[in-house]
Amino acid sequence: MLRGVKRGVVMAGLSVLMLAGGESNEALAAGLNTEAFVAACVGDPVVTDEPGLAPGSKVTPQVYCGCVAGKFDETKLSQADVDMLTKLHKDDITDDDAESYPTLEDLMQANEGIEDGCKESLGMPASNDYEEEGPPIDEEDIPQEDIPQDE
Repeated sequence: MLRGVKRGVVMAGLSVLMLAGGESNEALAAGLNTEAFVAACVGDPVVTDEPGLAPGSKVTPQVYCGCVAGKFDETKLSQADVDMLTKLHKDDITDDDAESYPTLEDLMQANEGIEDGCKESLGMPASNDYEEEGPPIDEEDIPQEDIPQDE
């Protein structure tokens, strides 16, 4: 009898922790610690300015970021990948980080796919970064006086 009570208490405690921390079952199953990621994601103005996350929207930044964290296991991200994405949301990635992380571009593309999937599943409008930022600029289009010259 006592053994059944303890198990019930442990299971209830785990459920509360998962709900409070915003971590999904998938992230916990993979052993990934996504708590810092979710906190950084929720505090990132780039995220909070998303059209589907405006105040009064049915989707909150916490729900959206929890969705993103929940997809990390499906895409086989490592804890190092999660930590790098946390740095990204905190705007803490240095040149050294970028140079020492050979798969950073792949990670960022995978993250974009995860974010797009969460936006779709949560009924949020898809963001179109290309329209917001405009087309990429070719070096030929930059006036020569604006290009730093090697001395």
